[in-house]
Amino acid sequence: MSVSLNYLKPREFTITSLNGQTTIDLMGSSSLLFLDYYEDLLSPSVMITAQIMNSTSILNRLPIRGGEAVSISIETFFGEFEFSGDNSLYVYKVSEVGQDSKSEIFTLNLISKEGITNETVRCLKRYDGTIDQSVKKILDDVLQTNNYLAENIEPTVNSYSFIGNQKKPFHILTWLGPKSIPQGSTPSNTSGDSLDAQAKGVAGFLFYQNKDGFNFKSVESLVKNTQLGTSNSKDIPRYYFKQIIEANSPYNEFTVLNYSIDKNTDLLKNLRVGMYANATYFYDLYENKLSIFKYYLKNEIRDASTLGTDNTIAVSNELGESITRIMVRTSDLGVMDNKSGPESITDKTPMRDTADMAKSSSRYNLLFTQSLNIVVPCNINLKVGDIIYIEFPRITNTNSGEIDEEQSGNYLIKELRHHMETAMMITSLKLIRDSYGLYGASNIT
Repeated sequence: MSVSLNYLKPREFTITSLNGQTTIDLMGSSSLLFLDYYEDLLSPSVMITAQIMNSTSILNRLPIRGGEAVSISIETFFGEFEFSGDNSLYVYKVSEVGQDSKSEIFTLNLISKEGITNETVRCLKRYDGTIDQSVKKILDDVLQTNNYLAENIEPTVNSYSFIGNQKKPFHILTWLGPKSIPQGSTPSNTSGDSLDAQAKGVAGFLFYQNKDGFNFKSVESLVKNTQLGTSNSKDIPRYYFKQIIEANSPYNEFTVLNYSIDKNTDLLKNLRVGMYANATYFYDLYENKLSIFKYYLKNEIRDASTLGTDNTIAVSNELGESITRIMVRTSDLGVMDNKSGPESITDKTPMRDTADMAKSSSRYNLLFTQSLNIVVPCNINLKVGDIIYIEFPRITNTNSGEIDEEQSGNYLIKELRHHMETAMMITSLKLIRDSYGLYGASNIT
């Protein structure tokens, strides 16, 4: 049916002992039963699980006690799947161990080097400047990694000063996401007076790791290149769901083998989290002043990027304008300021927009409005944070060949799993998007 379903040429799966003196290649002995590789848009580290079966006791002969480096190289239809050298993964757990008189079987759980380093270091110093500068400092100085591309650490328009307070790096890097504003917005984008102000714009970043390394990107940048017609771009893989698969067709590699809708719309949940409309009561400790910032997502999403053609929120005007969540915050302005006294605070724009958390909360929840699970032939070039185009046929009484323009379109890869074994190689994806509609249907050929 498809070449990549079983096209696999193992090259290397070596485990190096903790003292570095012993190395075992499990590929040569055909001990590797299968391998699962995982990425997640909400996870700061990639992971692998590999099931091993061997006629001798590798666990005790090497031995494997945790922390051993593992180098992997597998040739697939779409290229080389490789983690070696500085990008080697490390054993963090051995599970599902079984033994008899002739063989042993166990599962190796692997994680990136930074995933282990994260447990051994802490953020201790003070960080100043724009948030993206702090992200790079933590990656460079605390995690001591160069496993990221400069363009994958997106600049932020706002600054934020804070002390690490002995928190783990991954915790800090994730915590900074909702506070970050992408370029193109202003740090204090509000309108109206203090008791009836409206927060404007969007906010929210995600910190995650994929095969390209670490990423710190805004929701807007992840979905921005999806305007009308860009589904035909060579940079966006195009997949198709077909009821009948033609034998030996070159398009089989981009066929959706199976799919299921995991989530569509949960109105009650959206109302409870204040996705459509919320209000933030902000108390300024220095001026003894209360401000109220209201945020209406339907007004702001019109100027933002979306994955579908809809530039409005699919909800009634009454629900879209009803405040369904109230948040209360107090000022921390001045605590990290170089100057002293409240005058130095009130004379300048605050380093931290009081309404950013409400903006990012709404944008995160909107992004996860729809969720779709699909299975495709193994494609190691796919990674979380990428956009893919999927075309579904319209359900009709006859085989009309029409496209379902509501369900088809661009989706963002939220989770990914490559399953590799001799008999089968597939990629399972969890896809999300924030709106309905097909971009550029008339331009797709």
